[in-house]
Amino acid sequence: MENLNYISKYCYLMSKKSLPFEVTDSEKTGKKSRSGLKRISVLIKPEKLDAVIAALRGLHLEATIYDVKSAGREKEKVTSGRGMGTVELSYVSRKIVVTIVDASRVDDVSDAIRGAMAGSKGVLIVLPVDDAAQI
Repeated sequence: MENLNYISKYCYLMSKKSLPFEVTDSEKTGKKSRSGLKRISVLIKPEKLDAVIAALRGLHLEATIYDVKSAGREKEKVTSGRGMGTVELSYVSRKIVVTIVDASRVDDVSDAIRGAMAGSKGVLIVLPVDDAAQI
């Protein structure tokens, strides 16, 4: 990792394979960053995905979507066709929507996500981003 290039200060990455945010600090990869970037992840039910993505697009943000299976207290019931009955699965399908924003926008983005959830439950996680490098 020590051989990675330095991230240029105020370098805005615009190509299709670039990062969807501005890198504002010149740091060597692997060292503690003062970039002020935050990673916002929200664990939601699949039926709320379109509303959350629309809220992020309204703020001109891009997102990555992960399909996950949660093995908690909730169980998902699936009915099979032709009267075979219902089956209770040991997991529940969920979606994780992830975006990276400047630290000053965290409150606006989290409020937009909460508004899109419309009373539905979810888990919102905000983590600091130490390094960001295009590879």
